[in-house]
Parts: sequence; structure tokens; C-alpha cells
Amino acid sequence: MVAPPRRSLYPTRSGAGALLGQQLTARGFAGAILLGITPEGVEIAAHASRAMGAQFDVIVAAFIKLGSNLAPVGAMAEAADAEMDPDFQPGMNLMEKLQSAMDESRARVRQDLVLYRTQRPLKELRGRKTVIVDGQVIFPWRALAAARAAEQRGAPYVAIATPVASHSAAARIRARQYELVCPAVMMDPDAELRFYADAGADAPERLRAIMIAHQAA
Repeated sequence: MVAPPRRSLYPTRSGAGALLGQQLTARGFAGAILLGITPEGVEIAAHASRAMGAQFDVIVAAFIKLGSNLAPVGAMAEAADAEMDPDFQPGMNLMEKLQSAMDESRARVRQDLVLYRTQRPLKELRGRKTVIVDGQVIFPWRALAAARAAEQRGAPYVAIATPVASHSAAARIRARQYELVCPAVMMDPDAELRFYADAGADAPERLRAIMIAHQAA
């Protein structure tokens, strides 16, 4: 018996990015620079920026996880300090494991800076509205870490945008006083729901994101 096809929120990433670009333009971000978080946010940000006629670059970030099947407890982006879940209060028995997880995330960021930006600096952010874009924000830490990194590089106003977010992540972002642009905020993301019908395997998706990132140079 053939399993029924999984439902998808968006038919294509290009369409989701274009829709996000339209919403950003309507919210007054026409002159902003968009920063796509690697890897999932790169293609979305590229299509959003094209729909807006806006400038685009990539920002490198990675979750901090204590186990591959566990929810992230924080994230790191570029050279900024780690962004941690304030509800995560590790005991002494977890401190060594947490430090190891943070070291792994920092190493992944360094590696991805070479892959996605060939270690070139971000485009100039001083004096410019900046929008952090991710493919989905189910946990807020990576988007918040990227926002902090953009602020440290002189961005005077930083917003976060994504085609889909969880209700809890959206609440965390807004509590931190960041404007959130998101067409679909979901109370409880359904495991049976694919966000994008054209989502491929991890490796091809990363390769496509790297190629797009290099075009932004």
C-alpha cells in the first residue's frame, strides 16, 4: 500500500520567499538588507530580496544541542556570544557536556563561514535596517543569535522574518522586542506537515544554499 503524500505548507521555497518579500515591503522594509541564516534561510532570503529589489547576504549560525534528538538549548552566530534558552538551567553534571556542545557549535560556525562566505566579512550593516531570515523558526535561539550578531556589526534596527514559526518561538522573539514578519505562526507544528513541498535531502539543500550564498558576494 502506497503511503499518501505528506501535506505541505508551501509548494516551493521560491514562492514562500517571494511572499515573505511582499510582506516585508508592505511593512516598510523595502530598503533593508536581508541576511539569510545558513542553511535553510539562504534560499528564502534570496527569493525575498529578489521580490523586494533589496540587498542580500548570508549569516552563519548553529544550534547548541546536548544530543542529536534533543531540542536545542541555545545557538551561536558568527563571532557573537552564545544565545541561550533562559529556562535551561544545567546542573554541574551537565556543565562539561554543555561546554562540549558549545565548542562543537562554534567549530560548525567556523566551518560554515568558509563554505558559505569564504570567510569574507558581512556586507556593511551600519545605518541600515536589517532583516534576519530563516526557513523556519521552530526554536528561536538561532534567529536571536543572528540578530545579536547583526546588532554588534552596527545594524540600528533588526527584525526577524520567516515563512513559518511556532507560536512559542514567535512569543520569545516578540518578548525580546524584535519585530517578527511571519505569514504562518503555528500553535503546534504538525510532524506530518512538510513546510515546503520541494524540500530535498540535506546534502543537495546545503549545496544549493552554498551556491546561492556565493552569488550574494
